[in-house]
Amino acid sequence: MDVILAVVDPWLDEHADVVREALAPLATFGGWARTTYEFGDPLETAYALSRVNDALIYTFQPPLPADAETPWAHDIHHPERWPPVTPDQYLAAFARLGMAPIGDVAYEPFFHEVVHVAESEAPGAPVEITGTVWPGLMLGEMLFSRTGVTVRAGAQHLVAGVADRSPLFDVFMRRYRETSDESMGWGSNSQWRTDFRRDYVTDDAFHFDVDEEFDSSRDQFGEPRKLTPAERSDLVRHRCLTRPLQDPDAWETACPGGRLTVRRA
Repeated sequence: MDVILAVVDPWLDEHADVVREALAPLATFGGWARTTYEFGDPLETAYALSRVNDALIYTFQPPLPADAETPWAHDIHHPERWPPVTPDQYLAAFARLGMAPIGDVAYEPFFHEVVHVAESEAPGAPVEITGTVWPGLMLGEMLFSRTGVTVRAGAQHLVAGVADRSPLFDVFMRRYRETSDESMGWGSNSQWRTDFRRDYVTDDAFHFDVDEEFDSSRDQFGEPRKLTPAERSDLVRHRCLTRPLQDPDAWETACPGGRLTVRRA
C-alpha cells in the first residue's frame, strides 16, 4: 500500500489548511504562550503531529539491536507492519503544513539526532556527519523534527553505544532505540494532552525546551541534579546521554529538564 496516496494525501486535502493555521503561532520564538488551557491548543496539536512524524520516518531507521529489549512504544503500535515512504514524499507532505527541510548543515545537536557513532581514533576529533538517515524539518524558527544522521567522532564528544543507544528523551518512538516522552504510561486519551517540546533557533542563540519553568541545573522540585554542568547541557541539547556519566549513580536524575540557551558561534 502507498500510505501517502491512500492515507496522508487525503487527510491533508481535508485538514492541511486548518492544521497549518493552528501551528503558525509556534513558528516564531516568543510568538505564542499558553495563557489559558484549551484542549488541542498549538502545543497539543504539534505533539499529535509529531506522532504522525514518528510513524512516517520509522522505516528510514535501522532495526532495534538484537540484544535490546522491545520498547513500550513498539509493543502498543506494532510498527514493523508500517509501509515505507520515500524522503521526497515525506518532505512534500509536511511542506503542505508550512514546514521546510533543515537541509545540509554542519553537525549541531539542535538540528541532528545521532543514529550511529563510529568512533575516531583521536579522542578529540570533532563530530563529522557521514550520512543522512532521514531529513529534518523546521517550522519557521521552531524545530519540528531533527535530521537523523550517522557520524564519526572522538570519544571526548560522542561515545559509541551511549550517544546512539541510550534512551532518547522527549521523543515517542524510534525503531532503533528506546525512547521516553511525557505521554508514556498514560491512557490513550491522556496521551493527546501531551505538550510538544519547543526548541528554537534565532540569529544569536539556540533556545531549548522553552516552555519549562525551571532551568536545567535543577529538577522539577528545585533540587540540584547530580550531573556535571557539561552532562546537563549535553542531555538537554542531545536529548540523550552522549558519554558515560562521571558518577554512575547520577543516572536517577539523568533525564532532560529545564530551559537552556546556548549562544551561537
